[in-house]
Amino acid sequence: MISLKNDYKTTTIKQFLKYKGLSYRTITQLAKEFGILTIDNCPQILTNTIIKGKTLQINYEDKKATTNYPYSNAPLNIVYEDKDILIVDKPNKLPTIPSHNYKDSLASRVIHYLGKITFRALNRLDADTTGIVIIAKNVITENILSHSGNIKKYYITVVEGKTKLSGTVNAPIKDSQVLKRRIVSNDGLPAITYYRRLKYNKIEDTSIIKCHLQFGRTNQIRCHLSHILHPLKFDTKYGSSFLDASQTFYLRCYKVTFKHPYSNKSIKIILPLNLPKS
Repeated sequence: MISLKNDYKTTTIKQFLKYKGLSYRTITQLAKEFGILTIDNCPQILTNTIIKGKTLQINYEDKKATTNYPYSNAPLNIVYEDKDILIVDKPNKLPTIPSHNYKDSLASRVIHYLGKITFRALNRLDADTTGIVIIAKNVITENILSHSGNIKKYYITVVEGKTKLSGTVNAPIKDSQVLKRRIVSNDGLPAITYYRRLKYNKIEDTSIIKCHLQFGRTNQIRCHLSHILHPLKFDTKYGSSFLDASQTFYLRCYKVTFKHPYSNKSIKIILPLNLPKS
């Protein structure tokens, strides 16, 4: 059972659900069976009115489940969990979803842990990127959190060269089939990366930086920092001069903040940085 209080205005239930961020597909699913939506224990239809201050109860079972992912009973590092949200610390060398290059995946582990669900990650990390992944346990939570735009993610990484003390990379990104990676291009999608240098290692000529994103495109940090000639150390795909096949780049999502979709409580998760030894 999910409870949504109307702090918006008196309107139709359908419009209220749109305001909360539910997609057309999800709203249609909720309308299929009479009694899924109730106010004060009275069944409702989408065209009924919900008064400001009233609470809509959604008694919806998310029956769709991911069934085509390989099985994995490997452990999860859970850092937060309630009935609607699961947050885990993803390790290195593990893709978020199954890949032909890896036998295991975070999705496979989560499905084993939660049971028959659809894997609904609100952010995805590369196999070699570690840190926070937020998983919605049902489609309604996924819709609301995705729509809210209030999830803020913070990363730490090690890059080549001495960066500015702080800076902004505002450059659109698109996929390059020829180079098999993301590239900066005027006809790409908007992407902004903000960064701040924490430390410079003169011997290695590397910088430790923290950064956060606007838009959060695939490989955005790797692409943007390579674009300003500070590729991630050991990230040879994006131009690193550190050539060691036994090493991988260090990129970690160490912090997230957001408002809980139902309690409106501020959630802040901060993980250990696990910086590599230089």
